[in-house]
Amino acid sequence: MDKQYPVRQWAHGADLVVSQLEAQGVRQVFGIPGAKIDKVFDSLLDSSIRIIPVRHEANAAFMAAAVGRITGKAGVALVTSGPGCSNLITGMATANSEGDPVVALGGAVKRADKAKQVHQSMDTVAMFSPVTQIRGRSDLAGCAGGSGF
Repeated sequence: MDKQYPVRQWAHGADLVVSQLEAQGVRQVFGIPGAKIDKVFDSLLDSSIRIIPVRHEANAAFMAAAVGRITGKAGVALVTSGPGCSNLITGMATANSEGDPVVALGGAVKRADKAKQVHQSMDTVAMFSPVTQIRGRSDLAGCAGGSGF
């Protein structure tokens, strides 16, 4: 008979994100909490990952780049949507040109609200295109029972 393994249930997509960061050995995350990413920060509080708040999003990228340069493992920056993401650009451009491994996670407005041009909606995937090697958008709502971030 096949062994049955329990399936972990996540309350939010944020729990899945944090679980994957832990699985990759991330020890700290640099960033600024904001409405579109607060659930990730909440989930980080219950994890082994240390939150290091910064005063400006560019600093999150620079600090994550320093971790990447020193350790050889990607540092992580975590910011909210809109200006939170756009403020990462300088740090990400520097990290990319210097070859420092960085993972930048940014919040976003709901896909259904994108066409409405709501507060802080912008095409961040296109915005990051010139300053990153890999970029994309994830719909974690489908992975987490429709709850999303």
